[in-house]
Amino acid sequence: MGTYTAAYFAYAVAQGALGIWAFTLWRKERSATALALMLPPLTVVYDNLAIALGSYIGPGDLLLGLTIPRFAGHALFTPIWIVAAVGLALRAGAFAGRERAFTVGSWTLYAAMVVIGLINEVISFVPEFVEEGDVVYYTNVGRIFTPPPPSLTMLLVVIVCGAIVLWRTRGRWSWMLLGALPVLASQAMRAGEAAFVLINSSEVVMSLSLIATLVYLRKREAGA
Repeated sequence: MGTYTAAYFAYAVAQGALGIWAFTLWRKERSATALALMLPPLTVVYDNLAIALGSYIGPGDLLLGLTIPRFAGHALFTPIWIVAAVGLALRAGAFAGRERAFTVGSWTLYAAMVVIGLINEVISFVPEFVEEGDVVYYTNVGRIFTPPPPSLTMLLVVIVCGAIVLWRTRGRWSWMLLGALPVLASQAMRAGEAAFVLINSSEVVMSLSLIATLVYLRKREAGA
């Protein structure tokens, strides 16, 4: 097993563990925020496994068939962190008296990003075979928008809401904001080993920071 293949398997395990952690939180409170935190890590598990298995499968219809759900999953579930971020900001005490408006607004923005994502990633899908280190996979060269607006919008919402959480907790919880910054930095890196490590590791860090934020806010509420 090559280094890149092992790394993708490791990233899948890490995101899977975080998805299970978020699932346990959802089991405890059955909130939209917990559900929204759970879906993107589990989506990335499939994404990483499909790429890791590419070196064993090789180019062809099977690998291509595994690729299309990767992009559909990102289009459907990655932007739902918009809902999670706003939900966490609300739990921290932001937007008092306007909770419903911001909740509906977050779902509306999420729905809009799903439509854009499906157009950009699925309807406009044009596969191109890629060899990266010891892994092989298909990427999408048919995108209308690059970088994808849903991912950037989600990231900006997480950063803004992370700053709000930092403010509302009087500086006691900075990890939601800090956890999103490596993803922002990775947007400028698209090739090489450094980009590979930063892009994939930053996604794990942001997943961890968001889920940990919910844990922190639950404890804060319990102690209030």
